[in-house]
Amino acid sequence: MKTLTVIQSIRGLLIGDHRRSRHAVPKIKSVPALAAVLCFAGATLSVLFLGRPFQWWSPSPTPISSSLSAGGAGAACDPTLGRWVRDPTARPHYTNATCAFIEGYQNCLKHGKPSVEFLRWRWQPEPDGGCGELERFDAARFFRLVRGRSILFVGDSLASSHVRSLVCTLSQVESPSRSSRSAEGFEYWRFPAHAFTVAFFWTPFQVRWRLTRGPPEAVGPDRQGEVFAGPSDLHLDEPDGRWTAAAKDHDYVVVSASHWFARPAVYYSGGQVVGCHRCDMANVTALTPQYAQRAAFRTVLWALAGGMEGFKGTAVLRTVAPTHYENGGWFDGGECTATRPADPEDPPLEMAEPERDFYAAQVEEFAAAAEDARRNGVRLRVMDVTKMMLRRPDGHPDRYGHGPGDHEGFDIDCLHWCLPGPIDVWNELLLQILAGRY
Repeated sequence: MKTLTVIQSIRGLLIGDHRRSRHAVPKIKSVPALAAVLCFAGATLSVLFLGRPFQWWSPSPTPISSSLSAGGAGAACDPTLGRWVRDPTARPHYTNATCAFIEGYQNCLKHGKPSVEFLRWRWQPEPDGGCGELERFDAARFFRLVRGRSILFVGDSLASSHVRSLVCTLSQVESPSRSSRSAEGFEYWRFPAHAFTVAFFWTPFQVRWRLTRGPPEAVGPDRQGEVFAGPSDLHLDEPDGRWTAAAKDHDYVVVSASHWFARPAVYYSGGQVVGCHRCDMANVTALTPQYAQRAAFRTVLWALAGGMEGFKGTAVLRTVAPTHYENGGWFDGGECTATRPADPEDPPLEMAEPERDFYAAQVEEFAAAAEDARRNGVRLRVMDVTKMMLRRPDGHPDRYGHGPGDHEGFDIDCLHWCLPGPIDVWNELLLQILAGRY
């Protein structure tokens, strides 16, 4: 994919110059500042929320253990409650030398991250939570579970990173073939010896959308720069038919993506404009990104729970993975220089708005769709990564997502994650979900 060159204009789109630190709780401003990462060869741009202070806040809007599963036996434990423990014997499943699918902005080892301490930690669920140890990812066991099946990931650049984490791990057992239909938003990795396929569909919104001043249909990931510049028309009551039509061909579907909802947009329901965010349209109701994100997840989760387009497999919702900017934002001195996870004895760091509300909406809309999933024979699960990833400010590329002088318009990245890195634990959670443990 050709690198987009609109980054210089993006600077002018950013707003605010707030500062934040994870050791202080400054007063919250009323206008969030935003920034973005442009794609690198198949990676997806996401929107950052700059200059927003961390707050002390209880991160779970409802008891997450009560909503971990739907459409089958309830989960016996809550693996999202726990801590990161140092494991000096830990080794990554893959490196940039053994996997060719790591994108530049994820490749912290290649770009000289000065310490590999971020690879020496593992997630340990609370001992009184009924989970026991979280088993290290076993590729052979995973392949046995998914033989003859396929999994579709739907989301933005963080979903793309999850896909590459999984594919890189599995590629140590079998090297996959890769193909793409970039203009349509799909990528595929096939493992023929295990009759298994990983598919990824790029979408920043998951519901039907298009560029307000663009073509009549949604564009693919090769035009992410235009999408970021926006605004976009979002049909909040209609799932994006490009991926829902493909869902029936997959046994598992993993949905995510929230950050893009902070971008300017016009909101539709029933084919009619119901409001907008930063659109400067006369006589149109101003609505918040939180409103749009909640409505979109409600639409997508209820569609999955209802067996849309013949889908009768397992649907997994991955929750928001937080950013960790300190002392500024994307273009104004923000950084993430931590070298170890947050101390488990410290009060939990937490997201400010709108990420906090994005997370709450995901969990609550998941719980609301659970009963419908049971009635329709759909196995609905949530992969809550928010609390565990909140404690990993050390796992981002920071300034090591590019070579010297080769940052394509951005410098410091505290949104995406190093590969290999902390998000490899997502595959451990995924394996347990597919195995029916969670």
